[in-house]
Amino acid sequence: MSSQGDIQPEPTPDLHLPKGDTAVQLSIINAQCDIVCPSSGFVKPIIKGHPYLNLPTFCFHIRHPSGKEILFDLGGRKDYWNFSPNTFATIKKLIPAVNITKGVDEILTEGGVDISKISAMVISHWHWDHLGDPSLFPKSAELIVGPGFKKNFMPGYPAQEDAHLLETDFEGRTVREPEFSPDFKIGQFEAYDYFGDGSFYILNVPGHATGHISGLARTTKDTFVFCGGDVCHFGGSFRPTQYAPMPAEIPKGVPLDPARFTTPCPCSIFTAAHPNKGKERTSPYYEVSDAAESWYVEPPAAQRSINALQEFDASPNVMVCIAHDEALPKVVDFFPNGTLNDWQKKGWKPNGRWGFLNAIPVDGKESAPWITPGLMKDGELTDWSEYKP
Repeated sequence: MSSQGDIQPEPTPDLHLPKGDTAVQLSIINAQCDIVCPSSGFVKPIIKGHPYLNLPTFCFHIRHPSGKEILFDLGGRKDYWNFSPNTFATIKKLIPAVNITKGVDEILTEGGVDISKISAMVISHWHWDHLGDPSLFPKSAELIVGPGFKKNFMPGYPAQEDAHLLETDFEGRTVREPEFSPDFKIGQFEAYDYFGDGSFYILNVPGHATGHISGLARTTKDTFVFCGGDVCHFGGSFRPTQYAPMPAEIPKGVPLDPARFTTPCPCSIFTAAHPNKGKERTSPYYEVSDAAESWYVEPPAAQRSINALQEFDASPNVMVCIAHDEALPKVVDFFPNGTLNDWQKKGWKPNGRWGFLNAIPVDGKESAPWITPGLMKDGELTDWSEYKP
């Protein structure tokens, strides 16, 4: 520990990031899909004052130098009540608050993207807040999905009455599962070179859901963005670590809530709530939930994936963007107002790394109100008791 109280980080593991000269243009999209869920479905132990997670939703537009355009995830469909009956029943039962104000197709079109030119939609996993409504995109656009997706989720409703997904999600389009091999890994994840030139990789990231995958986009010759999907749902699930300890003072550039904190501020404000006493600044706040209501289909595998994610987050050349990171809106430029390509020059990674601390309770008091008050339809609270699909 230095005289200023900072902890010397352990050496960053070598990810063996592939060399390459071709980068994609990467834009992060605010899918305007805001969700509130009980923390117990995602993390353990539950910290007093943090019973719910606020979950904004992000996806990505990727433009290759060849002109090809693909998407990574689609957010939720605006008319979420028209998911399959099975999925909508799950939303009503387990999720207290949802508000989806626009579809990703609308956001892209308003931002100047011709969605008829989208050649593929890479879907991190089958959950409703990532699959969106593929039927709004051209049938020529492939669905790229993870291992076991086709076996477990096709056909959709109504061809299969209890299906999670809709038959219209797949109708008339190619659904493809890339082949992964243990012979090619980036970090600890099996990788697939999507364009064949090292500009965008699909990673096999198991644990959260059947077929869960992430993306790794080359943003400059030497830098990448990890498009995480739902490898985890909260920054405190993979931060801090021994590779990237929490600093003694949270830096001024971190977008802490100015109504509650001044920056720089001492980390002790936040470490007081850390459940791992003695390792408050070198271990994540949370582990994966293994409760009955857990959203992780294989919690041990999910924890291994999160542990591997920590190595990417430790690399100075990789910026991690998980799909529900509530810190990102105050740090990055969202589509169509910019790209992520210059994230390193703009200092977005160090500023965003500790933004999750806004959600950490101080003195056991809840830190933030819900981002949306309940199940919303057209801006109005709805209980759906009379709804018939």
